[in-house]
Amino acid sequence: MRSLANAESAESAASPEARIAPVQRAADAIVRGLASIAGEKTLVGVYRSACGLAARVPGVSSVALLRPDERGFFGVAYATPPSMPREALETAAASLHQRWIAAHAPGEPSTGPGQYVIEGSPALLVVPLVRGDSLLGALLLAGNGGAIPAATAAERLAVGSIGVVTAQALEAIVMRQRMELSISRAEHERELTAARKDISRELHDGPTQDLALAGLALDRLIRTLGEDQAIAADARQARDLIDRAILGMRKAIGRLRSSQPPAPSITGPLRELLAEMTPAAPGLEVKFAQVSGVRLAPEIERAIVGIVREALHNVRKHAQADRVHLEVRRADQAIEIEVADDGVGFDGIAPVGHFGLEQIKELAEETGGRLEVGSRPGGGTTVKAWIPLSSGQNGALPRRAEQ
Repeated sequence: MRSLANAESAESAASPEARIAPVQRAADAIVRGLASIAGEKTLVGVYRSACGLAARVPGVSSVALLRPDERGFFGVAYATPPSMPREALETAAASLHQRWIAAHAPGEPSTGPGQYVIEGSPALLVVPLVRGDSLLGALLLAGNGGAIPAATAAERLAVGSIGVVTAQALEAIVMRQRMELSISRAEHERELTAARKDISRELHDGPTQDLALAGLALDRLIRTLGEDQAIAADARQARDLIDRAILGMRKAIGRLRSSQPPAPSITGPLRELLAEMTPAAPGLEVKFAQVSGVRLAPEIERAIVGIVREALHNVRKHAQADRVHLEVRRADQAIEIEVADDGVGFDGIAPVGHFGLEQIKELAEETGGRLEVGSRPGGGTTVKAWIPLSSGQNGALPRRAEQ
């Protein structure tokens, strides 16, 4: 029996088909495993398939897949079995980081590091997962009994193939997730645009039409009362207010129907406001340099624009000013608004009819800020508002250094 077995063994050893068969089976298993990795639809599925296939390579006792977090530090995303020593994982993560930096030194190839055995730890093989100029992670293979894993050229080739396909699968899933997020945002924007159009239609068909009818009624009242009646003057002022309200409503409707992206900074809305008001405003000096490019929370931006609008309306209606200075600047963790005119001014509290100052105060306080008003008869008026960059913080108005 022993002789027959030896003979059969010798015959098998001499048979090319017998020698090729095991290699073919191993190659087929690798190909099927690579196809499984490429076909996964989730990151966890890729992790599981890649680690499972790498663990079948001869000489491998355990496999871990490392992935970077948002800070770029590598951690274990998946391991099989899950009991790989922490020291080995930390050593692999540190060496991977160093290799990646070294691969980007001047004169080095831009493809990133290839697979390598960790210096001083021959039982640990690292297979970087690289796509283009991005390091997506790494496979860490630990050898049986301290031996080098995947020791032959064929086994290293198989491990390299697993790394390439795994990196491709990870990239494809991440790109798909980003695309789905982009599509979701686009759908949300379409829904938002439809809602804005519905609101603008309701505003146009409701309040705007009502204001127009009220204006016509006032016109009839003015004609009935005659030009000499004192009440006619009040009616004409009310008619002007209605015209302003209709104009503001139409502009708001136009903005609702528009799908333009938000302004890149607070200076955009402020300049739009000034363009609307300049024809009816006195000489205006503007300083926005300190807030150029600064993007603010929507509620803070609305408060700033509202404060500037009301302050300039007050100047136009009451100040009889020749010059107005408007400055919006950073003041520590706040935005400071200053509107100063050279008009008639007033003494003490705001005169009757200065409802705009109350509205400015409310706008400032709603965002956690406050308002200061300084004026004297014949000496003009200065309005200062302080708006914290983080709304809801009450505090004193920062004092400006004397020039």
